[in-house]
Amino acid sequence: MEYEDRIVVFIDLLGFKDLLGSTVNKDGTDNSEGINTVIDAYNAIRDVWNLDAPNDKYLKSLPEGSKKITTFSDSIVISFLAKERSEIFYTLLEVKWMVMRLIDKGVLCRGAISYGKFIHSDRYLFGPALVEAYLLESKAANYPRIILDRSIIDLAGQAKSEHHSSDDEIEFVESLLEKDLDGMYFIDYFRKAQAELDDPDYDFPKYIDTLASKIRYGMNISKTPSRADLRVKFLWMKEKYNSLVDAVKNKEFLKYIESIDSNLYDFYKSLNKINPSNAVGVSRRKLK
Repeated sequence: MEYEDRIVVFIDLLGFKDLLGSTVNKDGTDNSEGINTVIDAYNAIRDVWNLDAPNDKYLKSLPEGSKKITTFSDSIVISFLAKERSEIFYTLLEVKWMVMRLIDKGVLCRGAISYGKFIHSDRYLFGPALVEAYLLESKAANYPRIILDRSIIDLAGQAKSEHHSSDDEIEFVESLLEKDLDGMYFIDYFRKAQAELDDPDYDFPKYIDTLASKIRYGMNISKTPSRADLRVKFLWMKEKYNSLVDAVKNKEFLKYIESIDSNLYDFYKSLNKINPSNAVGVSRRKLK
């Protein structure tokens, strides 16, 4: 057995300890609602890649090609051969779907993407690339984001689709990303989330409300100095959310929305940024 040159994605589910704590009542009995929440989170992950589909010649389970996916406890490892065409784009897109589905379940993610030598099979999972991805996640990601260096984007241009130029491939990859203040790129599940919803126009308000509720809740429970590390994470999310609000309240977007549905227009028109004075509580605005 030899190492392969692979792209490796390491993802950590944040707050998993608290989530597991909710599965047991104070008297030691099982909390069915908490258990189902954990199961729903796992299912949201597995459904993205159809991991539970039958694996026979008629119904082949995904993923195909060189992609491997391993889940254990609060961690997810995804990898594929670096030379596989367009796989960087498709994997980033799938990870984005997963992040958005988990947000709907109240679960946040942090992770990192690396490139290097790695062995990923049903029996073995090791290599320098995984160590690098783990260290990036734990030392550099800092916030609920999945980060990658510019070098990963450049690799996408080398492993382009046969129908794309290198520049085209890079442009598609960049359409899923945002460059943060520290120079790291991250999968943007704020301003660039709308296109990935089943019904982009009508599902986006619900997604925005879910994000806002999660951020307000997080800022509320992290007010004490002992939870300063948690508050930093939600302050980062707040800034990204407020940038999203700016984007959807620009004149061109509002004009487009008004031409579709007046209720949608009213939703976006009344959308407010999150600040310390309105961080407490849960948004209760709904479309009529």
